[in-house]
Amino acid sequence: MLTILIVDDEKLERNGIKFLLKREKEEFRILEAANGKDALGVLASNHVDILFSDVKMPYMNGLELVRQVRETNEDMEIVIFSGYNDFSYAREALRYGVVDYVLKPVDPEEFSKTLSRVIRNIRAREAEREQRERQTDYLTKYFFIDYLYTSNKENAVKLEELTAGGDSVLSRCVRMILVSASNGFFETEEEHFTGALRDQIQREFYYVNLNSNESLLLFTEKYTDYKALADSLRQFFLQQFETDCYFAVSEPVENWRDMPEEFRRLEKLLEEQFYQPGQHVFLSGEPGESTQDTAGEDSEIMEQISHDIKNKDIAHLRQDFGRLEQKYKAGEKFSQMYVKFVFSSILKEIYEQMDPADEKVLSRKVDRLYHCRKIGDVVDIVSGAVEEFEKYTQEQQDGFRGEITTVKNYIYHHYGEKELGPEKLAALVYLSPGYLSAIFKEETGVTLNRFVREVRMNQAKELLENTNKKISQIAKEVGFSNSSYFCRSFREFFGTSPESCRKGMTDEESIQEVQES
Repeated sequence: MLTILIVDDEKLERNGIKFLLKREKEEFRILEAANGKDALGVLASNHVDILFSDVKMPYMNGLELVRQVRETNEDMEIVIFSGYNDFSYAREALRYGVVDYVLKPVDPEEFSKTLSRVIRNIRAREAEREQRERQTDYLTKYFFIDYLYTSNKENAVKLEELTAGGDSVLSRCVRMILVSASNGFFETEEEHFTGALRDQIQREFYYVNLNSNESLLLFTEKYTDYKALADSLRQFFLQQFETDCYFAVSEPVENWRDMPEEFRRLEKLLEEQFYQPGQHVFLSGEPGESTQDTAGEDSEIMEQISHDIKNKDIAHLRQDFGRLEQKYKAGEKFSQMYVKFVFSSILKEIYEQMDPADEKVLSRKVDRLYHCRKIGDVVDIVSGAVEEFEKYTQEQQDGFRGEITTVKNYIYHHYGEKELGPEKLAALVYLSPGYLSAIFKEETGVTLNRFVREVRMNQAKELLENTNKKISQIAKEVGFSNSSYFCRSFREFFGTSPESCRKGMTDEESIQEVQES
């Protein structure tokens, strides 16, 4: 709703203008002042879009009011009223940026035309500002995302330019929450959930889409329980969109300049979702819930160890095996046969995963284990098997370059498929999604989701530059079902719109265009 201030020392005249305004289709918030001096007081405490002012008034006339307003507000639309005898004043007021003048007595039709022209000016300026802000936001996200992944100092300089002045939300953010979904959630639901999320959590945040399955939420508040916030975010996605997400919460950072290193920790934390499907919130700098043996039940520890062995997750295998070791070395009394049964079960699982398993070696080790008279000796035998399994896994992993190549080639040739996540790609090479994600990141330096997005974006760029296909058609060909999401993703990836890319504009030219506008 636009706010209008009517300044006239005659109440009858003010009432006449209010009457004419109420005849318009648009609703207005209407303020009044009897002279220029009173008007300055009203302007000091209210945002005003349109100023209607008489020329001749006591204490401060309309010309002086207009002059002072223009010193602090260049965009306010100003219209003055003047009688025929005051026309010379009206002409002088035009020098101060008055949009128009209306002769008294006011003609309703002329007044309506003047008001329509003024409103068009306001709407055009708002549209231009919104366009400029959108372009700045796209460029900011483009350089920020690249800076997150590369720590490129040149991009940091460009971000400094775009966030100069401290007005940008990004410049005030001190915590990150990395959100992982599935089935391309952030492509299909992005337009719906961001507004609903703001209404739900009632706090300032900056949203950055990384790919169709991952997004980053940045927050400005230092003293918030971010674990509780992540839990509430999970409930929001479950209840509003029936989507179960995983969340990695960062430690505090000074500003966006310190975020790349912490972001890499968040990516690593999110890999836990494959190993700990029951846990949905992971906190940077704190041990995961699974490392705390609150119940101390063998069944829970053994189940986790079995999971670690099947997924060849050596780091967690050592961690969970350590929990079991501590339990039985704690001095409590346990049946020797039961303890040996527990540890021999681990031994068998390890050797079953080492293909081809040497049955004779396994038989000898199990026999040795059952002849042990100290828990330390039992632990040493299984620890040796864990080390042997680690060496075997490393050698196997070194041979996984072929699987990585297979996955990469599949992505290069099937980037147009909508479902192209870790689950589908892992099935191609008969690995678990978690293990494929881990070795892919180690081999290529980027996550699977990031690699898929890079391939899709680069292919889209090539199609834009070398074909006349419609943007909606290109979006579909590179795996996007939502054209508007594709355009936003393209802007954030390359720093320029698909249309500008087709015209040959660079990100440098886009920055210059924003700064000059």
